[in-house]
Amino acid sequence: MQVRNSITLIGNLGAHPKVSTTEAGLTITEFNLATNDYFRDKEGNRQTRTDWHKVKAFGKLGDVLGKYLEQGSQVAIVGSLRYHKWIDKHDQVRISPEIIAHSFTFLSGGRHQEAEQALAEEAALPVAKSKKSRKKQSAAPANEVIPF
Repeated sequence: MQVRNSITLIGNLGAHPKVSTTEAGLTITEFNLATNDYFRDKEGNRQTRTDWHKVKAFGKLGDVLGKYLEQGSQVAIVGSLRYHKWIDKHDQVRISPEIIAHSFTFLSGGRHQEAEQALAEEAALPVAKSKKSRKKQSAAPANEVIPF
C-alpha cells in the first residue's frame, strides 16, 4: 500500500495573497484559507467552527494564484501538509503547519474563467477538472474536432 501525504481544502481567502520572488526568480504566493465545520452543541443549536490554514504555492502555480485570487475568493486546494519549524523571540522552538499547494480549482465567480483559460494555454499546471469534462476529453480522438 502506498503511503501518501495529501490534503484537500475548500474555503475562502481571508485577505489578498502575499506574493514574493526569490533571488533565483521563483514566485512564492502565501495566503490564509478559512474552512468551516458545522456541528450541534449540547442544546441542539447549530454552531460553526472556522479553521484557518496557511497555504503556500510556488512557481507557475504561485503566479496564477497570486494574480487571480483576492480576498473572499472561494477555492479548492489540493496539496500536502508540511510542518515549518522556527524559533520565536523567546528562543522557543515552534512548529506551525502549512499546506503546500499542488493544484487548485476556482469555485467563486469573477476572474476564475480568465485564470483557467490562461492556465489552459500554458498547459503547465494540473488544474482539477470535473469527471464529466475528463470523460469528454478522453472519449474523442486527439485529431477530431468536437462540434460543441
